[in-house]
Amino acid sequence: MIRFDNGLPWGTTSQVPSALALWLVGLGMRPLFGRPRQSTDNAVVERAHGVLNSWVEPERCPNQAVLQARLTAFALFQRERYPACQPQTRLAAYPQLLDRPRPYATDQEAGCWSMQAVFEYLATFRFQRKIEINGRFTLFSRSYSVGREFKRRTLAIQMDPGAHQWVVYDDYGEALCRFEPQNLSYETITSLALASRRAKG
Repeated sequence: MIRFDNGLPWGTTSQVPSALALWLVGLGMRPLFGRPRQSTDNAVVERAHGVLNSWVEPERCPNQAVLQARLTAFALFQRERYPACQPQTRLAAYPQLLDRPRPYATDQEAGCWSMQAVFEYLATFRFQRKIEINGRFTLFSRSYSVGREFKRRTLAIQMDPGAHQWVVYDDYGEALCRFEPQNLSYETITSLALASRRAKG
């Protein structure tokens, strides 16, 4: 499990999970998002970000190279010089921080990445969509038609992880129709091109 902020690029401004979150799910990790505007949910990290910002002063860096150099110097100081674990530094107290028993190999990603895990994760969500006048709704930047007879109604959409289909439900929980996901694939998720910012979600 990995804890994230709920804003871009980690999360989204809607209920729909981000492509980054789905990519991690496919690798066997479960993203855990903080509550909006509740910095105390992750107070230690938020405090660290504040210290980093005041020391590095990114707004005064003329280019990315200078910013990267300052970030590297800050990280080294925090890990190897500052006595955070009195009287030791973090590295002295936790030398295993430098151990990397399983280095990440991008050439092996496709073989261990699971689209089924993504479908099962999406099945934990129940998306609400107000049907447009033309009888369509949008999900993950793709449009689906349920018919004009449902215009202006709010319907629920949920993933069937066994069939790999979106299922649309009415107010009574009855399935109205099913759709094949138009753009859910390893390629769109790993390229982080699952949805555009201008889309409704």
